[in-house]
Amino acid sequence: MSQTTVSNEINQQELQHLITVSTGFIDAYIIECHGKEPMLLPQNIVLSALDSTTKVQSVEWHELKLPVYAVNEPERKNGVALVIEGEDVRQRFALMCNEMPTSIRLRISEIVDEDHVMTDPAVFQYVRMNEHVYHIPNLTHIQSTIGL
Repeated sequence: MSQTTVSNEINQQELQHLITVSTGFIDAYIIECHGKEPMLLPQNIVLSALDSTTKVQSVEWHELKLPVYAVNEPERKNGVALVIEGEDVRQRFALMCNEMPTSIRLRISEIVDEDHVMTDPAVFQYVRMNEHVYHIPNLTHIQSTIGL
């Protein structure tokens, strides 16, 4: 790859970032989680959604076996596995959900940090939006608990 091509790719990434930030909106999923507040997850880190049985240790996606992190209700037999992007291919995993999560476009200014005692290492931050509390997942912790 030439230096010009690399520079063009970097400039395109910077431009895309500026466009996304300047609009002030985030496309996100609201994911119902067993035993805790719903998760708020940016859509741009979800690579795919797969129908799946819930009692599995891994799901196959593009010839890869991805470890599963379950947030679904334990009694559910079928759910949806969201393929979550990682820093590299080896850090991808599947988030097992009850069903396809609700998609929402939200204004960044609508989200405010919520002061909660942080007792769950899988939670990075609690936030409030329209009188509802959500959690932002700690993806690094989740990856470590499933062996990544």
